[in-house]
Amino acid sequence: MSTNTQSQPQQPVPSLDVTFREYLHLHWKAYAFQGLLMVVMGALALAAPWAATIASTLFVGWLLIIGGILGCVAAIKAYRHKGFWSNFALALLAIALGVVIVYDPFAGAVTLTWALSVYFGLSACAHFWLAGSVRNSSRAGFWALVVTGLLNVALAAVLVLGLPGTATWALGMYIGISFIFTGTSLLCAALDARKAPPAGQ
Repeated sequence: MSTNTQSQPQQPVPSLDVTFREYLHLHWKAYAFQGLLMVVMGALALAAPWAATIASTLFVGWLLIIGGILGCVAAIKAYRHKGFWSNFALALLAIALGVVIVYDPFAGAVTLTWALSVYFGLSACAHFWLAGSVRNSSRAGFWALVVTGLLNVALAAVLVLGLPGTATWALGMYIGISFIFTGTSLLCAALDARKAPPAGQ
């Protein structure tokens, strides 16, 4: 005996991109406000890079202190487990480093400027490596990556050679530029999603 079964047509599953654009379309005002706020904060950081540098340095200092305290508590709770002393020592080191940064923000700013210069140096190495990978396939992409890598090298050199003077403005300026670019991108994406809802609406 045969039975006729009719399969129900399956509804297409929306892609992740469509789902995100739908969410962005529904909440575009909140994202637009966030983007505009980031642009304003970035502009203020560029107008007063020293204040932005001190604020970010203090934030990192307190973050280390809080993280170190939580690390000590976690290590004490796991007192009988292997690795207690190393975890406890690292937590105490984080607390000590955070206290030094909070006590002397300028010294902390110098340390963070060194870290920023190392970041630019590593970024340059990554761009040069990518340039070598696309050299035969994309000549334009190759030169764009090389130029970007050279700019990163120049930025790292300026930061290192200008220390300790660059510590007064470098971090704040970097944060300001980052906030402006990120905020502008978010604001444009929100406005674009407001005017163009995802397909199916």
